[in-house]
Amino acid sequence: MLGKLDDLIKWADELKAYALDGALHQGKQWPGWKLVEGRSVRKYTDEDAVIAAANAAGYKDIFRKTLLPIGEMEKLMGKQTFAEVLGSCVHKPAGKPTLVPESDKRPALNNVKTDFNEFQED
Repeated sequence: MLGKLDDLIKWADELKAYALDGALHQGKQWPGWKLVEGRSVRKYTDEDAVIAAANAAGYKDIFRKTLLPIGEMEKLMGKQTFAEVLGSCVHKPAGKPTLVPESDKRPALNNVKTDFNEFQED
């Protein structure tokens, strides 16, 4: 079986790519599966603004050799204070669409075919 493992993995990856492409570009719906927004990572929109806002709020230990990552900054300040002080400086982009079982708790993306056609050149 180990000798066939690479071929099986390649086949499975191609099958997943086919299903995702069909859902994204042809509007296909696979029984038991739905298209949802994948995981994304929060990012500072303007590090200089974060430094100024954190310093103005009295937070000085916000650097290593670089600015503290968002998760650690949130732990330092607490979620509510973080949202108040730096909320406008953080951007969370939409995650890459992905197919998941219907039992997944994330809401399904609606009208994906139309949404993605907006970005195609004519």
